[in-house]
Amino acid sequence: MAMLALMTMTPAAARPSAPAIEEEIVVIASKLKDWRASLVESRGDVRCFTQRSTGDAAIDRIGCQSMMQCHARYKDRFAGFKDHRVPSNKRKAMYKSFMKDEFSPCVFERREAMITDLADVRAAAR
Repeated sequence: MAMLALMTMTPAAARPSAPAIEEEIVVIASKLKDWRASLVESRGDVRCFTQRSTGDAAIDRIGCQSMMQCHARYKDRFAGFKDHRVPSNKRKAMYKSFMKDEFSPCVFERREAMITDLADVRAAAR
């Protein structure tokens, strides 16, 4: 019985404190506010290019990975915006609405999860 109690307490004791994790989350999220990148598609291959770095490669990766994951999720939608049978002004309006209502929320949701994961790792390393 005492061994079971010790085993269940060990992971919690090794885990960083909530304030330490929260502090890391704030730092990482604030650095990402100024981060800028673009996705470039060429021959079916999509790449992310950081245009304004945070100065921290792990945080820059969060930005790119979240964009890449969401692009993959909505790959068919992005392909539809290239359909020249649809008038340009309509495609532009559809794209703008899609980016605001679907793509951006996806990116920020993925970012939040990755920020939390990185904050956990960094707080534990302190």
